[in-house]
Amino acid sequence: MATGRLGKWVEEPRAVLPVVEWLPRYRRSWLRLDVVAGLTVTASVIPESMAYATLAGMPPQTGLYAALLAVLAYALFGTSRQVVVGPTSALAILLAGSVGAVATGGASGYAALVATTTVLVGVVALVAWLLRLGFLVNFISGSVLTGFSAGAALYIMSTQLGPLLGIEGATGEFYERLWFVATHLDALSAATAAVGLAGVALFVVGERFFPRAPNALVVVGLAIVAMQVTDLQARGVAVVGEIPSGLPSLTVPALSVTAVGTLLPAAVALFLLSYVQGISAVETFAREHDYRADSNQELLATGVANLAAGVGGGFAVGGSMSRSALNDAVGGRTQLVNFVVAGLLVLVLLFLTSVFTTLPEAILAAVVIVAVKGLVDVPALRRLYAVSRAEFAVAAVVLVGVLVVGLLWGVFLGVAASLLVTVARISDPQTETLGRVPGTTHYVDRHRHPETTEESGVLVYRVDAELFYANAEPVRKELVGRVRARDPPPSLVVVDLSTSPTVDVGAAEMLGDLHEDLADADVALGLAGVSPAARRLLVRAGVDDRVGPIGDDETIADVVETWRRSNDGGDGSDGGGSDGGGR
Repeated sequence: MATGRLGKWVEEPRAVLPVVEWLPRYRRSWLRLDVVAGLTVTASVIPESMAYATLAGMPPQTGLYAALLAVLAYALFGTSRQVVVGPTSALAILLAGSVGAVATGGASGYAALVATTTVLVGVVALVAWLLRLGFLVNFISGSVLTGFSAGAALYIMSTQLGPLLGIEGATGEFYERLWFVATHLDALSAATAAVGLAGVALFVVGERFFPRAPNALVVVGLAIVAMQVTDLQARGVAVVGEIPSGLPSLTVPALSVTAVGTLLPAAVALFLLSYVQGISAVETFAREHDYRADSNQELLATGVANLAAGVGGGFAVGGSMSRSALNDAVGGRTQLVNFVVAGLLVLVLLFLTSVFTTLPEAILAAVVIVAVKGLVDVPALRRLYAVSRAEFAVAAVVLVGVLVVGLLWGVFLGVAASLLVTVARISDPQTETLGRVPGTTHYVDRHRHPETTEESGVLVYRVDAELFYANAEPVRKELVGRVRARDPPPSLVVVDLSTSPTVDVGAAEMLGDLHEDLADADVALGLAGVSPAARRLLVRAGVDDRVGPIGDDETIADVVETWRRSNDGGDGSDGGGSDGGGR
């Protein structure tokens, strides 16, 4: 159990429906804060959900459907008290790009494919939950997320330049859109551009001076009033038009084998993006408020939210960092905020959709542009450049990849980059030569502790990583190279496995081969610090038959002493000059 602002109420969720754990413990004193937070968040959800629906190529009301069903699902299945789930800009544009590439049959056919894809996102998430694959998010590095977020933001902004300025026909990838807009400025609609740029300016001013105010809803309201009292619509400013009132009808889309095969890659990419967005927000607020979230339970919440959005006529959803941060900033305490948001969205869908009929499309474009600009985290990119050029290079590759090949392949590129970085690190682990601390039986890194001494005729070697098939051969070659570089050569090599608590078959075979390599040079091999789990595998692999008996957690000093006794005190050779360093 963790403790924090909410005391004993905060603990790691254990139920499939976390609501049954937190709701009975709900305190009346939290209600006012949750209601205020719900009202504030809804003021952001309404315009953003409608804007992201246009990004996804769907009617504006479908954004409200997706938001309503997503917050209800997360309130029941989610583990974070701050996170708000719903349509996001990156998911919307990724969905439009991936489904639009295969869509046929007009608007109705496209909507059916969107619903099918969204349901598949939910199915993929549920399969991942059943397999307990929540740990996989740890393999997507922060540098990859930084690069992807920045690239996605720039890509999304490029899609909104046309609607913002009243320039029609901008399609294609990032650079194609920019080129089209730049070469068609003579086709710009002055009235549309004025409305759109004014909207951006008002958003920026509101965020700067009134960060906790419902700026999006205020700007939307002002734009609607302006359209009603002026002739801007007659001057070419496009508006949203009629929005049907009523709650979403639930319809399960037909999942044919052909459709699943075609849409599954897009669904996997959307799932990855949805889950990464959500779990990043979940972990951020869990750390800030000192409670624990369950990454596997979040897979279930992601799956149910997308299934609900898909059968309800919406589109793919995920955790929104901006709306979650707003919820936290205004004091939201529990998942009850999601129920408040859902109730208010029901009222809007039933009674207030006509209010948005004259909302300019340019304002929706402004909503998107302002909402995603925060994804370009320049300070984070600067820090990566200053701290690790390699990490910065990874972020830059992902950023450029998103802009060049699009969001769909950008997601897969980010995953591939994360895995390559992980494989590169674990396949070339840090290794050390150890020396004995004078007057003790403790061995430490000689590179950082030059005052240590080497045992006569003994080389003690440690791998500061798990030892397994991917790094086993590089470790063997590196160690053999160190032995050959010693003059005179050691008579005993001790491999300290205390920092490698688990080994696999590949590592076991390598240790057997290492024994043969060293034996050919009349050098003995000993293993120290072997954990019980590692020992069991090494024994089953027959390593003890080749190397000799392997003890549980036998120390380096024990191995050296046993070897000296078996050799009548050793050969008395001087250990020679060690390289004393590590990689």
